[in-house]
Amino acid sequence: MQNQSIIKAIVFDWDGVIVDSMPMIARGIQETAKSYGVHLSVDDVLATYMQPRHTFYENLGIKIEDFDELNARHATNILKHFSEPKLFGDVLPALAQLNTKGVRMGVASNDTGPRIPREVKMFGLETFFPEDNIISSRKRKPEKLADMMARFGVKSAELLFVGDLPSDVTAARKVGALSAAISRHESGKARLKALNPDYLLDSLTDLLKIAG
Repeated sequence: MQNQSIIKAIVFDWDGVIVDSMPMIARGIQETAKSYGVHLSVDDVLATYMQPRHTFYENLGIKIEDFDELNARHATNILKHFSEPKLFGDVLPALAQLNTKGVRMGVASNDTGPRIPREVKMFGLETFFPEDNIISSRKRKPEKLADMMARFGVKSAELLFVGDLPSDVTAARKVGALSAAISRHESGKARLKALNPDYLLDSLTDLLKIAG
């Protein structure tokens, strides 16, 4: 962890950070692994899942001969188990106060469909995450963060990326941005702490002490 920095913009990952969707996603991942003959629990998924997803599946000992097939199974199984997620309880209080502080906010997610903009509207979060500040595409996270810096007109050291996976911490580092890691599930905390992110959060309200 480091000394207080001037943070002008915060970019959030979506699933597992803003919305409580990771257990549903984990069940889909569990089923995908099972389709390749690998059995693991939902807790195992939550404790070990990483991106890029093919690396996660390869680490399970799955020999991937067709990446398109893997992606299709992954997407189909997650959709099968997915229902409308809920906002975590600390989201609205944190976003409202960060907005009051004048901190600009955005979303960078690997979800490539219309789900995140739809959920932003459903939860009434457009004030905090206008559509232009939502990047959900096949670009890698570092590229998305670089795009966000350009959109916000901030330097890398003025941007904080909040995520729940090890790859989120490394993505921030690759572009010189600050990293904040949060694990909503106890099983994922140790591996995030081991990466020594700039900030380790217990709640999104912890951001109020370090931003603005």
